Amino acid sequence: MNPRKPEFILTLIAGITGIIAGITGIAGGGLLAAAGGFAVILSAIALVIGIALIVFAVLIKRNAKVFGILTLVAGVGGFFLVSLLWIVPGVLAVIAGIMCLARKVQTF
Repeated sequence: MNPRKPEFILTLIAGITGIIAGITGIAGGGLLAAAGGFAVILSAIALVIGIALIVFAVLIKRNAKVFGILTLVAGVGGFFLVSLLWIVPGVLAVIAGIMCLARKVQTF
């Protein structure tokens, strides 16, 4: 059995919803481009973070502590970029990051 399966699934779902939040932010920022294109840039960074979360989900089995910290930082960082659009991916990423840091995996 895979000992880090819950963390993998949570981080993967956070990455997928993060990509959706980034694309939604880019679309919404494109509509607000007359007021300034800064929202598009922040949403594009959130999209990159969403893609990075999917990569972290794949690599989380190799080194859970490092990728747990990176997942935690990415989850919190997204709130500063697209705030309300990042609620679901942010909460899932923070939970997965805490689980990676707190859980001890039993080896047989």
